[in-house]
Amino acid sequence: MVKQSAKKTAFCGMFAALAVIMGYIESFISIPGLLPGMKIGLANCVILFVLMAYGIGWAALVSLVRIVIINSLFGSLTWAVFSLAGAALSLLIMWGLKRLKAFSVIGISLAGGVAHNLGQTIVAMLLFENLGMIYYFPVLILFGLGAGILVGAATGLVYTRVFRL
Repeated sequence: MVKQSAKKTAFCGMFAALAVIMGYIESFISIPGLLPGMKIGLANCVILFVLMAYGIGWAALVSLVRIVIINSLFGSLTWAVFSLAGAALSLLIMWGLKRLKAFSVIGISLAGGVAHNLGQTIVAMLLFENLGMIYYFPVLILFGLGAGILVGAATGLVYTRVFRL
């Protein structure tokens, strides 16, 4: 039991490092025409993989470590609040859908992408005391769907290869 726990802890430490690296790499990717803060979410591939392989607790820990490190090095407290809200809502939705066993990795990722954007929109409305921020949400939904497909497809490929061995 202890050996298995140590192994999981080591793997999750590596996944946290990988998520930080992917988040850092993504900070250099600029896609013209996107709203401020919009990203594909490459680090979410790691979070989704950990959720599928190890469960919600480990995925939440890896996500939290990633957010703290990335925002400490390259962000701000405001971006950290946005990241935490989006990550928390996304992770809860993805975990719930995973438990239903009725959705593919891509379907779970799609819902996670949209939930992430919803969480951030809610924080924006509260933080800026502006309910008009909800008008960005339809654009964010479209982007979240696209990002969800990419993240889900990439994660699904890696997950099936790793666990087919």
